[in-house]
Formats: sequence, structure tokens, C-alpha cells
Amino acid sequence: MTYHALVRLGPPFLAAGMLVSACAHPAPGNNEAAAAVQAPPNVPLVTKPTTGQEVKAVANDKIEIVFPHGGSSLTPEAAKQLDLAARLFRDANPVLMFTTGYSDNTGDEYHNLLLSARRAQIVKKALVARGIPADRLLLQALGASDPADSSDPTAAANRRVVVTWRLL
Repeated sequence: MTYHALVRLGPPFLAAGMLVSACAHPAPGNNEAAAAVQAPPNVPLVTKPTTGQEVKAVANDKIEIVFPHGGSSLTPEAAKQLDLAARLFRDANPVLMFTTGYSDNTGDEYHNLLLSARRAQIVKKALVARGIPADRLLLQALGASDPADSSDPTAAANRRVVVTWRLL
């Protein structure tokens, strides 16, 4: 099946030109099989998880990428996590991958929502650069909702993008 993003934007976010939330639905009348993703050269496939990061990602069905306070730039550790996500995508060939952005609760709600959308978009672009088709990546921004560390609302663990996937 071919999937298309159905974007739902509220008026304040439409004016800002940001994608705030997305969900997927199958394209009507289109029953094509999902195309296999080719690995870029010099990027090994993860046929069996070997490192601690790979085992944890496979076991939890997610990869978390942490961002600096108030920022949306990728760190060297984030680049490693993105490489792992791309390898896992090529191995499992999921129907969809989701990038869900979060922020800590510093600042106002609107700013946090936009920041989480920007983080999710940066992760999506980085995954596309690693060979994942853009039409198989959806993003969602949740701002400061659902903190990873509820005991410390400003913790670094709350400033993250979670990459998850849906298999057939």
C-alpha cells in the first residue's frame, strides 16, 4: 500500500507554517507493495543486534534522540542514533516510521509545541538523508506533554524525539 500523510493543523500553527501533527491512511484504490529500501554504501545492515544500543532499540521498538536545552541541533550521539534507525529501517522494512518531538516545560506552551515540531522535522530530514523514503516518515509534535522524566519537568530526557515504526 502507498501511504499519504493527513495533516491536521490548527489556525495558529497554519500561520506559522509548521507541521504539528500527522497521521496516515492508505491511499484509496492503491494496493502496491511497499518498496524495499536500499542501503547507502558503507552503512552496514543490522541483521542481528550486536551493540547495547541496537538491542535496546529492537527490544523497545523505539529510538530516542535527545536535544540540547532550547535547541534543535543534532549532536554526534544523535547522529549515531539516526544511523541506527536507518539500519533498523532497512532490516525490518516497516510500513511507516514516526518521529515524535517533545520538549521540556521551560517556556510557554506554544513555543514548546513549535520547538518539538522543529526537532521532529530535523530528525525526519536526517533520516531521509540516510536513505529512508520521506513518504514513509510521519512526524508529530507534542510539546511538553508526556514527559519522559515527570519528576523533573526540565530534565534533558524530556527534550527528545522518539522514532518508532510500524511493521506489516
